[in-house]
Amino acid sequence: MKTKSIYSAVCEDVQRHCIAKGYREGNGVNNFIPHDAIASYGVAKLLAGKFDRYVAVAPEGHIYGYFLERMGISVLSVFTDYPQTCCTSDDDLTVLENKRILLIEDDVISGKTLQLVVDYIKQFNPASLALYLGHNIGIQHLSNVPREIERESIYVAERSLNQKDWMNLENEFLEFFKLSCEA
Repeated sequence: MKTKSIYSAVCEDVQRHCIAKGYREGNGVNNFIPHDAIASYGVAKLLAGKFDRYVAVAPEGHIYGYFLERMGISVLSVFTDYPQTCCTSDDDLTVLENKRILLIEDDVISGKTLQLVVDYIKQFNPASLALYLGHNIGIQHLSNVPREIERESIYVAERSLNQKDWMNLENEFLEFFKLSCEA
């Protein structure tokens, strides 16, 4: 199967994954297509196992959480409405207590969504909060990341991989997803 068709199949699977979780594209929701599926896979590989718990900011965080879930990592969810007024979760977040948490989101613009999420998560007493942003650095407003997230604990897909990683990443991506796309 060609690179383009595997890449397209993975992007379509990401959309199905988000919809299966009950989310829909619409007003205030970015489409369910990863900005760069290969980089998203690479960062998921890099961050897999480095945290105690992974929490996607739904719905868009599940675009990038998908890659961790494909690696067998459980990803919890928190949901914010739009415009941002409240944060909720159907998951048992008491498991976050004294744990190192990676929040998964697509972007940070005003920081309101992330602040709402951080304020909500703090009630569960996590040991630390880190952040993974799936969209490219050009749209991120990192100065608006809540202060509770340490600056050295922010991962942006395209900036978190070194040149050596990029050299082999496409082949690894193709191999990882090849079997499921051929089935």
